[in-house]
Amino acid sequence: MVTTVHPLKILVVDDKQVIHDFFDITLGYYGHHITVVHDPCEATEIVQQREFDIAFLDMVMPGKNGIEVLKDLKAVRPHLPVVMMSGYSIQEQRDEAVHLGACGCLKKPFEIEDIRRIIRVAIGREI
Repeated sequence: MVTTVHPLKILVVDDKQVIHDFFDITLGYYGHHITVVHDPCEATEIVQQREFDIAFLDMVMPGKNGIEVLKDLKAVRPHLPVVMMSGYSIQEQRDEAVHLGACGCLKKPFEIEDIRRIIRVAIGREI
C-alpha cells in the first residue's frame, strides 16, 4: 500500500458491492480512509457522527433515492462536497442534484481517473 501524507476521509453510499470494492481498492490503496454505507438510510447518521472530506452517493438505491439522501446530508453538513453517481441516464435528477448542492455527477462505470478529476475539482486536492 502507498501511504498519503494527508489521507482523505471518503464516504461511499451505494448498494452495490462492486462500487465499494472499487473505492476500497483504488483509493484505499493510497491510504485514504473509505467508509462504505450499503443502506442509504444510514448515510445521514454516519455524517452526523463523523467528518468527511467528500461523499460519493448513488442516485438509484432501494429505500431512499439519492436526491433524498443528498437533501439529508446537506441539511446536516451543508459544506460537504457530494458527488452523485448513476448507471442510468437520468438528466433531470442530475440537474436537481446539482441545484441542491451536489458538486458533480459520475456516470457508471467510471475509472480511477474520473474519481481523481472530480476530487481535484470538488476539493482542490490531488490523490
